[in-house]
Amino acid sequence: MGRRVVKKVYKDTSAPGERDKIEGNRYFLRIDLVSVKSEEEADTIGRDSEYYFEVGSLTHRQRTPVKGTIHVQRNEVFKPNPYLTLYSEFVESDEPKTLSIPFKIKERDPLKKDDIIVNTKLSIQLGQQKEFQVFKEKGAKVKIAISALKTRF
Repeated sequence: MGRRVVKKVYKDTSAPGERDKIEGNRYFLRIDLVSVKSEEEADTIGRDSEYYFEVGSLTHRQRTPVKGTIHVQRNEVFKPNPYLTLYSEFVESDEPKTLSIPFKIKERDPLKKDDIIVNTKLSIQLGQQKEFQVFKEKGAKVKIAISALKTRF
């Protein structure tokens, strides 16, 4: 019997589009939902509150959830595990700069027009570590996480 020859084949384990070195300045911008709490009954009928989020400009807007709403009863906390991504984007910039992203929290009510609870612009510095922000308005408490880290992709 002859000896069996084993040929070692090494696969390329890099992801598509991954670069070996971090060259240039490319950042991964991410806004995540940490928790939602309803502190009072906001519906006119007395049912649970129904929230949804709109993040981004007209050209690059994301609605979360895409269809439907997040139902939260009075004093109930909705905590997705892992965090629910509301917005993500790759940004290339040669100099450090601050981006301004429109951020809206809306409450849906079947009998009237949707209420805008929070309508603000989030200031995000490119290269910043994860930072938490809390919005507490109109009986709702929403906590989000914002990061814009340098990436190889």
